[in-house]
Amino acid sequence: MKDLWMSGRRAGRRAAAQALLGVWMLAWTAGAAVPVDDSDTLFTNAVVRPINIEIGDAGMKTLQAYHQVWGQPRPKRIDVKATIREGNRVYTNVSIHLKGSYTYQSVDQKPSLTVNFDKLAPGQRFHGLDKIHLNNSVQDPTYLCEKLARELFAQAGVPASRVGHARVQLNGRDLGLYILVEGYNKRFLKRHFSSVRGNLYDGGSGGDVTKALEVDSGEDPENRADLTNLVAAVREKGVAARMAKVEQSLDVPSFLTFAALEVILQHWDGYCLGPNNYRLFHDADRDKMVFMPHGLDQILGVGLSPPASLTPAFKGVVARGVIGTPEGRRRYLSTVEHVFTNHCDEARLIAKVERVSQGILSSGELGFLERLRFQAVVRQLKSRIHRRLTDVAQQLAAVTKPLAFEGTTPLAIQTWKFKQPSRGETEGIQTNGRDRDTLEVRHTSGEWASGSWRRSVLLEGGRYELSGLCRVDGLPPGATNSGVILRISGEREPTGLSTNTAWSPQRYEFDVPGPLDVELICEFRGPAGAGLFDLTTLKLRRLGSSPKTTPER
Repeated sequence: MKDLWMSGRRAGRRAAAQALLGVWMLAWTAGAAVPVDDSDTLFTNAVVRPINIEIGDAGMKTLQAYHQVWGQPRPKRIDVKATIREGNRVYTNVSIHLKGSYTYQSVDQKPSLTVNFDKLAPGQRFHGLDKIHLNNSVQDPTYLCEKLARELFAQAGVPASRVGHARVQLNGRDLGLYILVEGYNKRFLKRHFSSVRGNLYDGGSGGDVTKALEVDSGEDPENRADLTNLVAAVREKGVAARMAKVEQSLDVPSFLTFAALEVILQHWDGYCLGPNNYRLFHDADRDKMVFMPHGLDQILGVGLSPPASLTPAFKGVVARGVIGTPEGRRRYLSTVEHVFTNHCDEARLIAKVERVSQGILSSGELGFLERLRFQAVVRQLKSRIHRRLTDVAQQLAAVTKPLAFEGTTPLAIQTWKFKQPSRGETEGIQTNGRDRDTLEVRHTSGEWASGSWRRSVLLEGGRYELSGLCRVDGLPPGATNSGVILRISGEREPTGLSTNTAWSPQRYEFDVPGPLDVELICEFRGPAGAGLFDLTTLKLRRLGSSPKTTPER
């Protein structure tokens, strides 16, 4: 039997080889050039590719005239023609445009670039690829976060574009080290899906699936029924019916893995916590929507990272709709544990960081001071990996249960933590007095700022009321958008701000769609003065088991 099996295996290999030879012979006899896909060499060998870009005077003037301002509508991207040299390889008639949102820099600085090799020269390939991105990585001095994160997603079964490194020159000017990223397009989709007929949506510049997302590819880009069905499913009011509908339109296991990794990696700028930086593909063969990650340069506690809870306040409507159900939450936590156990081994991740960083150092592309800075930030990245994985392990070992309420009897909330604001001289003071215990937020710089005391609680689905006595002290007369307020994280409306100098009751009602960690906030806003909160009166009451229906934002 073994000989028969081996004989059959050899015959199968011969047949496959003959078929491949036939394809090559057919192309050769037809005089066609067969593009070679050696793209893995860009992403797996820890090599820094030297890429020299040449753009003529007319193209440079076009790019220099292009301006983009953060927070304002982005103008249409303008393509110009370029020549690219990589060692002995020369690529002509290459299409290039400036890219980036918050990371955008002008062509005379360190611009991020989208490079398309076959837009002006059909069939031209760069190591088998027709589209790449060259990212300036201005928010990640390690140049490693994108590669580390995307490979984690891919290993866990979520399609993700590959990442390498390049040293870029533009018209002889050295731009420095860059991230080289495989483009999300049909060529990428063919590597992961049996059909590329469906729409590929771009959520990279902000906006939930409820928005008019751009379509990067697809045979019927004007048909948005796939998005409409997904949104209708996650907004279904009945949680049991919702999960049944979601299963019909969404690849739920893939999405839960996607969400688990976004949270484990603290990808605050991604879909679940953003929503921002993602791609969404309609796999037409299965009629399922598949989420894919993007823009992972600020992970593991960088920048404006949210609280490190494994069950944060999800902002993406799909994340809220799915994980906001009891079944979705249970499956999500199970997925977090599975992903963490099987794909987040600290020693393996540290070894990868060391291997890739050593490849960059060995490339000879970094100067003396660049090497010193690079080595320092790589050490910090390894420390962040250790801290985050330790934190996740501790949370998984002590998964909390929702607060238990007896009817509408309120629970006293007496343990709070002060959050230092990003600007302004603000301090948090807790006082145990003879008459009352207080939480104080005091601001003295004269520049408008806010500060807050916070407490995270796990709540079942329902409608709740946070209440307590509070007052202001020393707030300048006529100050706008100032005073004390009770709220939850994610709600920034000024409704409820009080400027009363006497102790006054404050109440804030909110809905929780399903078992979720909710961050309660006692906040003071203003240019000067203080907000005081009576600690003994801060209470949380459950008003009902079913949350009031509110429109999705």
